Amino acid sequence: MRVGVKPLTSTYKRRILNESYWEKTLDRVASSPIYAHSHRGSDANQVGFLGEIVIEKYLEENGVAFLDDRVKTTHDYVINKKHKLDVKTKDRTVKPELHFDNSVPLYNHGHQRPDYYYFVSLLRDREFEETDIRRFREAFILGGIDLQTLDKVGTKWDAGETDPSNGTKFWTSCINVSMHQLISNKEMLAIFKR
Repeated sequence: MRVGVKPLTSTYKRRILNESYWEKTLDRVASSPIYAHSHRGSDANQVGFLGEIVIEKYLEENGVAFLDDRVKTTHDYVINKKHKLDVKTKDRTVKPELHFDNSVPLYNHGHQRPDYYYFVSLLRDREFEETDIRRFREAFILGGIDLQTLDKVGTKWDAGETDPSNGTKFWTSCINVSMHQLISNKEMLAIFKR
């Protein structure tokens, strides 16, 4: 994979969220368990499911065949009958920038070994209540990374540590990669269509 290639922020795909996204997310939240390591309960499910729905619609729009395999905890989707994909979503109050990090929690990294991770950032409007799904007004599809590259170039952080570059205190152990290290959306689509 091409590590260190800097995609332009214009390669990020921005989506304006609406009732269609929100209703589908709330349906999934209502019928899903809250996972043991979740630090935000059903709010975490809102974030995760909304990111997954954004990716599903993006793949459909671009003619990429996928199987919803979210009943397993090892990955979310099988792309084009060959690539296992897991979606990771962050809730942000500012638009993403190239130096921002994307995280994969380590509590399930031992058994969750997809071929690729895809990252989504949700832009949260602070004027809405914490539990209102409509607080997420925009989504940014950032790009992806293959598992081997993540393990090779990612920075590991332990729970309780603070990243001195941005002041983030980690609630759980994770591995981070910067957005500039991601495979662009255009290249991800090309990989998925092969």
